[in-house]
This record gives sequence, C-alpha cells and structure tokens, in this order.
Amino acid sequence: MNYVSTRTPGKTYAFSEVLMGAYAPDGGLFVPGKVPRFTDQALSRLEWLPFHELACEVIGPFLGDWIPREQLFRIVEQAYCGFKSRAVAPLYQTATNEWVLELFHGPANVYQDFGLQLMARLIEYTLSKSGKEALVVGCTGGDTGAAAIKAFNGVQGVTLVVLHPSRGMTQAHRRRLLSTGQANVINIEVDGDYADCHRLCEKFLKGSHRTRKSLISFNSVNWVRVLAHLSFFFYSALQLGAPKREVAFSVPTGNFGALYAGYVAREMGLPIRQLIVATNANAGLHEFLQNNLYRRHEIRATQTPCMNVSVASNFERLQWSVLNGCGNKVARNMERLEEDGRIQLEQDEWLQARKLFDSLAVEDADAFNSIHEVFVQSGYLISPPTAIGLRAARVSRRSLLIPMICLATTHPSISDAGLQRLSDRSCISIPNDIAALVQFIDDLSKDTESRSL
Repeated sequence: MNYVSTRTPGKTYAFSEVLMGAYAPDGGLFVPGKVPRFTDQALSRLEWLPFHELACEVIGPFLGDWIPREQLFRIVEQAYCGFKSRAVAPLYQTATNEWVLELFHGPANVYQDFGLQLMARLIEYTLSKSGKEALVVGCTGGDTGAAAIKAFNGVQGVTLVVLHPSRGMTQAHRRRLLSTGQANVINIEVDGDYADCHRLCEKFLKGSHRTRKSLISFNSVNWVRVLAHLSFFFYSALQLGAPKREVAFSVPTGNFGALYAGYVAREMGLPIRQLIVATNANAGLHEFLQNNLYRRHEIRATQTPCMNVSVASNFERLQWSVLNGCGNKVARNMERLEEDGRIQLEQDEWLQARKLFDSLAVEDADAFNSIHEVFVQSGYLISPPTAIGLRAARVSRRSLLIPMICLATTHPSISDAGLQRLSDRSCISIPNDIAALVQFIDDLSKDTESRSL
C-alpha cells in the first residue's frame, strides 16, 4: 500500500513514514493512493467476527506487507482487549430504526481511544525494532489529550507532549489531562483557545525543527487515527444488515476525522446512504455543506469544548477526495484559506460532497433538551456531544426506513471522580508563540535525563 499527499501528485510514501510522522513534506496530509474495496460476498464473511478480528481484516490492507499478519492480529487484540464492553462498540436502540453506537468503553471513555490505543502499539512495535525514540506531540480540547495520555503512558522510547488551551476548557477536562503521574507525559498550557493550540502544533510539526527522535502527531492529521475508525463503521453496519441493507450515520465532529473514515468506508464498499455532520455552535463544516463557503471563524465557548474547532484538519482530505485526487487544486485552496480565511469549491465539486453529507449545527440548549428527551423516552442517558449527533440525526435523516446509527463519542458520566490531586508542577504554561514552544522542546531534548524521560 502506497500513500500520497493531498497537495502534491506523483510522489508516494510507505506506511512507516505515515505512521511515524504528521504532515507530508509539502504540508499536506497523507491519504492512501488507492482504497481497497470489499465485495458484498467478502463483507458478508465479516459479519460475525469479533471486533478485533474484523478490525484486523478492515485495516490490514492499508498496512500492506509492513507487518506480519499474526503480529498485527496480536497488536489489534491488545489495543481493544481493555475495553469495558466485550462487544467493544455495542449498539443501543433508542427509537424505531435509530441506534446509538457506544464508542466510550475504552480507557479514557472517549471514542479517540480507538485510534490512539492502536497508534501507540504500532509506534511501540516500530521503536522496538529500530531502537529509536519518538516525540509524540498534539493539541486537545480535553478528550483527545486524555486518550493520548492513557495510550502512551509509560511507553518505552516515547515522550508525549500535550498542548491544551487556557481558555475554553472545562475544569473537568483540565483535571482529566493533569491527573497523570507518568514521567513521559508533559502537559503544556497555551495562553489562548483551541485554535491557537492547533496553529502552534501545525507550525511546529511543519517547521524545520530538528530532533534525533521521530516527530509524530497524535491528532487526526496522522492517518492512523482515521484508519482505526473504519473498524466501528464496518462493525455496526454489519450488525444492522449490511451489505444487504443500507445504513446511515450521524457523527458529532470537530476535526472531521471520524466522518472522513465513514467516507472511506463507503468507498470500500460499505452501503452507507447518508453521513450527517453534527457540529455545535462552531459551525464551519455545517456552513460549508449548506452554502459552499468554508472559512475561519472565532471560536464560541460551548458546553462541548472538544468540538470547538474553527478549521477542521480532515476537511483537506475530503477536498482531495471530491476533487478526484487533484493535489494542485487542494494546495491552491489551502493556500487561499490561509491567506484569505475562506474558500469555495466549484459548484459540481461541492455537489459531489452533498450527495453523501448532510449537516446540522446544534446549540447547547437543544443538545440538553435532547438529553432530556432521550432519557424520558427510553431511560437512556447520553452525553452532550452524543446529544448533538442524535439531534442532528432526528432533524436531518433522509429516510426512516434506513437504520440511523448515532456515534456516542463520550461517556455520559465522565467526571472528576477518582482523579489524583494536582501538583504545582502538573502543567507548564507558555505564551501563544511558536518560538516559546520550539525553545521548550529544545530544552526538553537536552534535559531528558534530568526529567527521567
């Protein structure tokens, strides 16, 4: 399996380069050069497989001959054996032909556990063979960072650097991030909001910073994060009758990673009729799908801070797909977005996206009304991000005859319970300045022994 960049046609990359990195050398994102496709007969053979076996079948073709089959099977099994549900991603019916896919049974109780548990083990496998070390860097509004810490805690040869914003996070999310005592985890508070953290990470990972360690992103710019999501799309669709029956999904989203995985799953042969983009009040993706206008905007504070995103990273991958892999067009669009803060696609390109995607922006009040509504109807408690997805599904679904699967991205009862007391040294603060981040990373690299990393 070869990979290409979303911005430069022609040049190919191996899976090892994709796993052990972040952005492509030209600043684009890695995507598979060719998406493998399952026939209906092949899909039917996956129907009754346990989750880890199905995941191995689905993601295996994207790794090619990079890893022996039996080793991949062991890694995938280890990645998901610690999930609290034996089904890993169980379905719960909330209404007629409406289902919630519970993706919160992992160690951090968030859907990002699927990608980060797998990523951590694949990186550990690579480092054990090479004897090298890795610096894993990313930003978070709370959930992704918590999942990254659970995944990389104590992993030999890995230093994890987690950036989080000083503004826009709840205290519960902040405490979850800072409750780790592991020596290989460094938490950094950036003076700004999530968009500021994202820009710092992007500048750092795209910059000419040199380190002896492999420089890896734990955010969904790393293809493995998207790749891992394929498993729960296939698992849930097959449970509800695919490939003989079409299905639809509603996905609460910030950076569009899980939604792009759904798009890829459809390209692989899964009969997905509709994908609903469910955003909170930070509605950039919704605005694009409704009006063919994608632009930067000021982040609004909400009760779902992990969805507070201005520019979704994986929107670039969607562009590449609907533009038929035209990297030159994607590069021009992303340059225009950087300079002008807004882009539009050609009408036929935008309509290509609209064939599959619908969207809804959900305000906090409507999300909490949905939580109440679902609990009254079925006695089932959902989290605010899940409520956004469920609300979008009930408003925007195209057919009541097609099973609607709503992704439950966070556990409804995540709280501060059981967290360790924070010490004064749990977190390092830096200004919203790339030079400050680079200086900190340089000092960290020079002082790893004293920091016991």
